[in-house]
Amino acid sequence: MTQSKRRRISGDLADSILLIIYTDGPQSIEQLEEKTALHTINLNSRISKRRRLRGGKQLSAVEACEALVCRDWIRLAQEKYELTTVGQVEAEQLTTTLKQGAHRIETQILRPSAAARNSTVSYVAVSILKLVTGLLSGSVGLIADGADTAVDTAASAIVWAGIKFKKEVIGTLVIIGLMFLTVGILFYTSLSSIRDTLAGTFLPITMPYVVITVEIIVMLSMFLLSFYQRFVGKRSQNFALISQSIDSKNSIYSAGAVIVGAVFSIFGIYWVDAVIGAIIAVRISIDGVGLIRETAKTLQGAKPEFSKFKLPFEKQFAQRRTNIFQHWILHVIRNEKLRTKGEIVTSLEKTFRPNYMPVVFTEFMAGMDVNFDVNFAELITPLLGAGYLTEKAGRYKITRRGKRYIKNTTEPLPCEQTEL
Repeated sequence: MTQSKRRRISGDLADSILLIIYTDGPQSIEQLEEKTALHTINLNSRISKRRRLRGGKQLSAVEACEALVCRDWIRLAQEKYELTTVGQVEAEQLTTTLKQGAHRIETQILRPSAAARNSTVSYVAVSILKLVTGLLSGSVGLIADGADTAVDTAASAIVWAGIKFKKEVIGTLVIIGLMFLTVGILFYTSLSSIRDTLAGTFLPITMPYVVITVEIIVMLSMFLLSFYQRFVGKRSQNFALISQSIDSKNSIYSAGAVIVGAVFSIFGIYWVDAVIGAIIAVRISIDGVGLIRETAKTLQGAKPEFSKFKLPFEKQFAQRRTNIFQHWILHVIRNEKLRTKGEIVTSLEKTFRPNYMPVVFTEFMAGMDVNFDVNFAELITPLLGAGYLTEKAGRYKITRRGKRYIKNTTEPLPCEQTEL
């Protein structure tokens, strides 16, 4: 297939239809509309309006099928769409591409050993940036912060080895030990700086604006790295990576503290930079004690409480996803005339558990980890309480209030048709 004919792997509706037919066999247009519903229905009218203003062209499942028929990739036989010989080849190539992409993401990004390796590389880059800028600017806080990140680099390398050789606890203990070593170094450098300030021998920061710029970059980098480590740690139930995420979070505090010290130095107040270093040390000590407690539980045979280590915006993301499921329930009761729990659960599973895509592409944005049958009451009860639905003898019916609500929040999603 030539480069000009290659399809973008971006969740395009036509791609999804091709994959569904390849995976599940011939499909009626009704089946395809149900399985690709999230491509054509948007559950947030404000997003829909913004996309419409950008000139997006609405593409329905019928139109996508017509485009695929014109390409001779699918054909209609006995009221069901099936792959042609050419379409079979295209679908196989697309499936192979997706599987290869999923494998790379899994092995190079989401595997614990890969996360530890990527963290080590990130720490090296950040520590060099901090130390070079700290030495050039004379910022004690930035030098101490850079030294802390250099220690993190060594700890990350040990964690990487520990994961690789199935010794995660050793990696966690090393991180804790190095955290307290860093605390000692920070206290020493801070006290030395305060002493020099009182003696009149302290050298002030010479390039505060450079320090501030560098630390803002560091804060953003450490936030992303901490999120990444915690995400992979929770996903893989790896406590060593969770420990690393806490250490990376401390680097965010350190960077913020150095920024405060640099701002004060602009106004001729130089001792703040040193005091900040001591404050950072106290913060790291608190996190270190917390990690010791969790590690002690692990050594005694208890499993770490991974649920207590929240991701940034995790609660908001979970609520947003629940809202989408609830919107979908209202949508199918109104449009598809589904009435019973079994019918609604089946629709949720078909829509939010796409079996035609590798799990790594759908496990977070869809409902791969949700048991809709078990959690049905949690989804339906708020809708009943809000007066959007009524229930009688196990059959659900949408109310006028529910219809008004779904009309205001569900609009056709404009999709740009990509070249097939």
